[in-house]
Amino acid sequence: MYRERVNEKLPTEYLLHEFDELISCKSLGSYNCCEMVSIYLCQREKEMPDNVYTIFVFETRPNVEKSSERLLKKLKSITDTYSLGIQRKVLDVSEVRSIFELLCNSRDKKEVDIGDGRLETGYLEGVSKVFIQQDSTKEMLLNKVLKNNFINGSYILEFFDCDKKIVNVLNTVQFRKMTDTIFDAIPIDLFSVSDRIGNFVFQFPSTNVRVSYKKDDMERQLTYDVSFDKECESDDQFLVLSEGVFDDSIISFGARTFKQEGCNTTFEVGDASRFCRTTIIDVKRQLILSRQETSFIRRMTCVLQMGAQYGEQRIIYDETGQVVDIIELISAENVNIEQPVIRTRDSHIHKRQYSRRVDELYARAEFRRYGRDSEPQKALKDVIALMNRAQTGKVYLWDPYLTVEDILHTWYFTKSMNVTLYAITSGEIAEKSKMSVCDWIEQQQEIMEKRSNHYGIHVELRCQWADYGYSFHDRFLMVLNLDQDTSSVWSLGTSVNSLGNKHHIIQSVEHPQMMIDAFEELWNELDAPECLVWKKGV
Repeated sequence: MYRERVNEKLPTEYLLHEFDELISCKSLGSYNCCEMVSIYLCQREKEMPDNVYTIFVFETRPNVEKSSERLLKKLKSITDTYSLGIQRKVLDVSEVRSIFELLCNSRDKKEVDIGDGRLETGYLEGVSKVFIQQDSTKEMLLNKVLKNNFINGSYILEFFDCDKKIVNVLNTVQFRKMTDTIFDAIPIDLFSVSDRIGNFVFQFPSTNVRVSYKKDDMERQLTYDVSFDKECESDDQFLVLSEGVFDDSIISFGARTFKQEGCNTTFEVGDASRFCRTTIIDVKRQLILSRQETSFIRRMTCVLQMGAQYGEQRIIYDETGQVVDIIELISAENVNIEQPVIRTRDSHIHKRQYSRRVDELYARAEFRRYGRDSEPQKALKDVIALMNRAQTGKVYLWDPYLTVEDILHTWYFTKSMNVTLYAITSGEIAEKSKMSVCDWIEQQQEIMEKRSNHYGIHVELRCQWADYGYSFHDRFLMVLNLDQDTSSVWSLGTSVNSLGNKHHIIQSVEHPQMMIDAFEELWNELDAPECLVWKKGV
């Protein structure tokens, strides 16, 4: 059953209220200017450029001078029709509210003029304020598209481009060229955070509060010192919240309210050695002023290197006795510095955590190991289960020794009628069978004609051989489900025809989109009729 989607549209009054709240909060920052960076893509013979990414960062500078400069002295060519430009301006704070209000009122107009001519946009969804903490023990991905968010964190208000036109008009190579060009000019990494393409972001850094803390020698206490660089309002109230986290439990906790003069306080937490989460809150305005997730250094290991003993060298000769190379050796030694406090219970807890992580990875099909015993049926069953995850999308299978019989043993045992399998094999399997590729393809087609009625089957198998495409070695299964935000890719570790026979590992791939892009690149190169092995229902 399908229901009509209703786009969220926050009222302009609501968004303006949040803007005014953040810009006027003295405990957050006393801003006297705003730096705007506008990244845009110009299309040949088109008057209006596309907004790639625009960010407004509120700042406090000792001497404010309004300015405007192009970070790329001239437009940088990305494709035959698209060129990139980047502009930076320093604005008065008073100018920015009218721009924010203009964006509020232009969300569905697909264009806006923020002071330098019309920009083409997608549909802009206004997003309520979000706090982005600074990187510490944990990396915050959104900091790759914010400016200097390393003091206490920042609030952002965002107009989210829901159409992502630029993502769709550029291929992978062109998109990478564009984002690399941007990163070379200014530290904004839109390749890593591509969902922010086309967005307008207003960043309110938390710069007024200062927080530090330390533990005692026995690691039982945490002492906090919190202060403000500039005065806050006299009736303001703040809260420092401290949490120690270990083994998915809160093992230490402390909280104290304080006024504008700051505080110096000690919490008796029992165990101060663990992962520490510290939050400073403006109670009156219900705003986060600082959020840190850090760990104390309890052990430090370094490697001390020096020249090899006796100054001797390793000499390598070729088959005629001539010297090929002389290797200068290095003698290295580990140096460890550790805290004197030792908790023997930790080794037992870490052992249990490791075992549980292995079990969880197996359950989520992120890691499967086969071949200690002969397990072909078990491995095939697991691969079929992975294929069945694509209930409304499509599946890619990449295997240089893939045959139609392998597809019969896997894909034909899946349940969905609405999913297509796109598979790539190679001419290596024909060579292994001592057949020409053309004869092998004909043989594959004869097999498929006899082995099923193909009801509900959607499949296309292409073969890389000769000068068609490029040779490959690895084996991957890719599931692209249209109902999910992300795709999944698994490295099979062996060909489908030998699943479970010998030791191999099926494990998920950390960056699936890169593998999907690589598959699609080769797939498009194999669109010649000579590469088609089998096609049904596509």
